[in-house]
Amino acid sequence: MARRKQINVDDVLFYNMRTIIETNGNLVPIESNYDLPFPIRRVFYIYGVRDEGKRGNHAHFKTKQLLICLNGKIEVTCKDGYRTKTFLLESPQQGLIIPEMIWDEQIYRGEDAVLLVLSNKKYDPKDYIHNYEEFKNLKNIKDEK
Repeated sequence: MARRKQINVDDVLFYNMRTIIETNGNLVPIESNYDLPFPIRRVFYIYGVRDEGKRGNHAHFKTKQLLICLNGKIEVTCKDGYRTKTFLLESPQQGLIIPEMIWDEQIYRGEDAVLLVLSNKKYDPKDYIHNYEEFKNLKNIKDEK
């Protein structure tokens, strides 16, 4: 039986979204299984986070997400249990695809920051991992002492 590839922070994809630039404004189309490597099942946005607030602080068992900062700046930190990578979303042309089993945290750099999230799964509270130590245990990561 073949082993499944262990997902790590190198699987987090930061890229510039396909953008159509016109004299009367720019258009960023996002199509399931074309612009994204997954179907879109849920869309939500977060705004009004105060005092450089932190959100996220969880991982998902099965959910993949595309994060887009529509306004302001949002710092996104992704962890796989061994390594950490930090990304700065500061343009609606930038997208960050976070696969399942990656821990992520967002810091909103101002109250004007708006984060749009497109997901391959509908909301399911059982899909969330809220404890980082539990996350590492699920990934079979042992702390060296």
